[in-house]
Order: sequence, then C-alpha cells, then structure tokens
Amino acid sequence: MQEAIRSVASMPTTAPLTLAGEFPTATREQWLALVAKALKRDPSPSAGEEALAKLRTTTYDDIVIEPLYTAADAVDPALLDAPGGRPRRQGQWDIRQLVDVAADAGRALEELERGAGSIWLDLRAVDDVAAALDAALDGVLVDLAPVVLAAGARWPEAAEALAARWTRLGTSPAAGGSLGADPVGDWASDRGRDPDAELAVAAGWAERLAAEATGVRAVTVDGTRYHDAGASDGQELGATIAAAVATLRALEAAGVADPFAAVELRLAATADQFATIAKFRAVRRLWARIGELAGATDAATTTPVHAVGSTAMMTRFDPAVNMLRSTMACFSAGVAGADAVTVLPYDQLSAAEPSELGRRIARNTPSVLALESHLGAVADPAGGSWFVEHLTTELAERAWSFFQEIEADGGFRAAVESGLLDRAVAETRSRRDADIDHRRAPLTGLSEFPNIAEPPPPAAPVENPPASGGLARHRWAERFEALRSRVDAHAAAGDRPRIYLATLGTPADFTARMTFAKNFFEVAGIETLTGPVDGFAASGASTVCACSSNAVYETELDDAVAALTAAGATTVYVAGRDPVVAGGDALAALTSVAAQLGVQS
Repeated sequence: MQEAIRSVASMPTTAPLTLAGEFPTATREQWLALVAKALKRDPSPSAGEEALAKLRTTTYDDIVIEPLYTAADAVDPALLDAPGGRPRRQGQWDIRQLVDVAADAGRALEELERGAGSIWLDLRAVDDVAAALDAALDGVLVDLAPVVLAAGARWPEAAEALAARWTRLGTSPAAGGSLGADPVGDWASDRGRDPDAELAVAAGWAERLAAEATGVRAVTVDGTRYHDAGASDGQELGATIAAAVATLRALEAAGVADPFAAVELRLAATADQFATIAKFRAVRRLWARIGELAGATDAATTTPVHAVGSTAMMTRFDPAVNMLRSTMACFSAGVAGADAVTVLPYDQLSAAEPSELGRRIARNTPSVLALESHLGAVADPAGGSWFVEHLTTELAERAWSFFQEIEADGGFRAAVESGLLDRAVAETRSRRDADIDHRRAPLTGLSEFPNIAEPPPPAAPVENPPASGGLARHRWAERFEALRSRVDAHAAAGDRPRIYLATLGTPADFTARMTFAKNFFEVAGIETLTGPVDGFAASGASTVCACSSNAVYETELDDAVAALTAAGATTVYVAGRDPVVAGGDALAALTSVAAQLGVQS
C-alpha cells in the first residue's frame, strides 16, 4: 500500500485529470439512435429526431425544454460573471417561519426556540394590531431575531407598534426584517386601496429606517400574488419587477436617498424543481439590470429575496403529499440562492389551523436541507448545469419582455388599469386549468391516486377579489376539490355514489383498464366495486363501466351490455372510450357522471 502511494505521489502533475477518460466519448447521434430504438424501434437518424419531439415539453412561457443539453447550450460566461449572474450565497439561508397571530400569539417565541431564524407575523385577522403584536413578540429578542410583518391595509399601525417596541426596549432591530408594505401590489389585488397615500407613508418609513434601523426594509414587493392569480414564472417575474420599479420611482420622487435599500422581493417556490431554480436565479439577473440602469448596481445586488412555498400548488385532500411538494420547493429555492425561505405547513388547508406536526415539518424541512444536507454551505449548487443556466437565461428574457410590455403600456399601474396584466395572467391560468382538467398536469392524491376513505377536510374559503376589483388568488386543485367536496357531502347525507366495474375476459385483458377506471372515478369520490358481469345484479349499483381490452370488446362487449341492461343497469360506460378515456377532459366527464349519480351541482 505504501509503495502504491509513493508511486502515485511521484506521478507528474502536468497532465490534466480526465474523469472516466478510459471510455469513448458518446455523441449526440449515438444518443438519438438509442432514443429512437427505445421509442420507435427504429435507430435511423430521422426516427431519432421524431422520437426526440415526443420528449420535448413547453412551459407556460413558451420555453421549449429539451430532453438533453450539452456544452453547445452553455451560456456566455460573461453573462454569468455580470452582476446578478450567479446566486448571491453568503452562508445559510434564513429559515423564516410564518406565525398566525390570531390563532396563537405565543407561537413566535416557540418557533424561534425550535429552530426558526426569523418570524413572519400574520396580523391580518386580529382586531387590535398593536396589542396583538406586543403579545406575539413577548419574550422575543428583536435585536437578534428579524421580524417581518404581514398586516394588510393596517401595515402602518403594525409598523408603529413594532417601532414603539424597539424604542421601549432601547434596542436596535435585527437586520433582515421588513415592515411588509407593498402599496403598488396591494392595489393590484384590491383596487379600492390608495397606492399614492400608502407610498407616501412607506417613503417616510424608508427614511426613518435608514436613520434608525439599518437592515430593516420598509417594502416587500410580493410576487406571490401574481403567481397565485395564475401567472407563469416569466409573468410573475415581469410583474414583480414592474411593481418594484414603480415603487422605486415613487420612493425616489418622495426624496428617499437610497430606494433600493428600502425594498425586499418575494416570489413563490413550487415543486417544479428546475423551473424554481431558474426563477430565483433569473430574478437576481433582472434586478441587477434594473440597478445598472438606475446607476445603483451594488445596491440592487444586495436586495434580499424571500422564497415562499406556493399556496397555489397545495391541496386540501391527501395533504401529506404537500410535504413532498414543499420539500422540493424549499430545496430549489435554497439551491438558487434565496436569502430567506418559508415552508408553509402541509395541512394548513386541511384543518381549522395547522397542526403542531405541520408547523414542525415546515420548520425542520429547511433546517435539514440547510444544516444536515449542507446546501447552505455551497455557493452555487446548480452552477455549471447547462440546462439550468440555459433555462435561467430564457426565463429572464421572457420576464424582461413582459416587463417591457408593461412599461410600454405606461408602467405597472397603467398596465393594471388597462387590463393588460389581468388578461395575460388569465390566459395563462386558462392554459394551466385545461392541463389540470385533462390530467396532463396531475395532482397526486386528488386527480391521480385519490383516497376516497380519507375524512373530508373543512370547507375551503372562497378567495374572490374585493368588490372594487383586483387579482383573485386561485389554487390549481380548487375545481377538482369542489367536485370531490360535493360528492363527499352527498355521501355524508346517505350512501356514497358507486359504480360497478364489470370485467370482461381474463385478468390480463381487463386489469389495466380496470385499474384506470377505478382511479378515474375515485378522483370524484365515487366508490368502485369490481367483479364479472354476472355479479352486477347483487352489487346494489345502477351504473356500470365495462373494462377490458379492445380485442375482447370486439367479441364480448355487445352481449355484456345487453346482460347488464337486463340486470338493471341505467348507464353503461366503457373504459377506454369517451368519457372514460386518458387525455380527455376528466373534470367535465366526472362532473357529468356525478350528476348522473344524483350529486347536486
């Protein structure tokens, strides 16, 4: 062993080390041939290109995702080396825990003691903001733990109460906090607000914080509102940057010396790993460009970015799946260099309030990723990935194009008033809804692999825009959840709707379509019973779905339908034929089936 070590140590160091150098270099043509052989059983070049088309996907920003990226897709190194070109990692990200003060005012201290790095106080549902804030921060060392406010239209009250607490304690607040004001964005969600008046107040706070509480931001430009309304990643980025620019202009016009120092950015993180990584990398590049144009590049590159797990992607049914969604969202935002990450409790939509387990998982997920997996210790984990860097560049270009479209319309407020923003977001939401309804974008535990035995969650609050108009928040699952809830309510009042799956032929013939049909109907909460045709009469069901292969249908289906009808079947569906078919509008089909089974719409 020692001789071997001496031999290695004496080797020359001038020759470069080539990993796996003993293997021949694989070419794209060879890879295409293997793809064609697997998908089309034809290794010819033309077949390879045809097969490749089946592996491409397109995002809601019309970015084509290729199945393979090579060095030919590498971006210009100068772009990566420019300000904002790479994540700004300066150690572990801040674990920012959301605390609903109305539910438990004493929870803030508990969250900090159990691993949170900062507190995001939700004061929107309290009656007395000042009293609730004081109760929530009882025992909290505000000079060590950053505090971020979420108080809606009453944010100035909350800001005064927080500042009064600083003065009373005779301490300076910890850097990294925010008053949570977003006058421009809040107006986009509630057109009855007065953005000019709120911007004037925010400007006053920006100047005050610059003098008394350096490191605390007055404004958090919240891009999650555009995401929740249905925006694509590029639209969320473009709208957020446009709203931030409108805010900067107002602060500068009000005399704020350093408007960039008054602003924090917030974006949604989803379970789409690479899209989220690209989004949080792209926002750095976009904001650095704004700083460059404003002559404040250095200030722009230090603007903190807060990542929040997407509420839009969460489901009320089978909420445990939300743990997986949130873990991937947290991982992706952390990898991309987010300064603060908030993971929402997995059961926040499935109970009157999140459980202790839900809060603990939300707090510990980023802790494990940052401290045990050491993601926070790596400067740029995704750096060097041709795919990630290429996707980041394309997404930044789409976002910048949307930002320019908003600016060409007269700026953010003009684009809102003209309907440009609402139309763009609504169009994307319509495309996404169609994908979800047709199960091209499956929702695990709801539109795929449902569990009809789980207890129904409480009714979901209706997120309508205010009477004055504004962006409404939507969740991707809400239409399937509404159908499932109607069926569950019908079941609670009597018997659960049921369908008999009549199997034809051998198990090899019917198993695939029987499994598909069972999953299909249970998406709506409809119980399925399975057996041969002659078992239908004893099932107690009135509706049947025949299940088998096309070959069996040709010889046995007509006789089976006649026998089922004679036994009392009022409706006979056929698995593999409309409407029980893959790729069809599952939501419309199941709504019709539920109505046929007596479920009220």
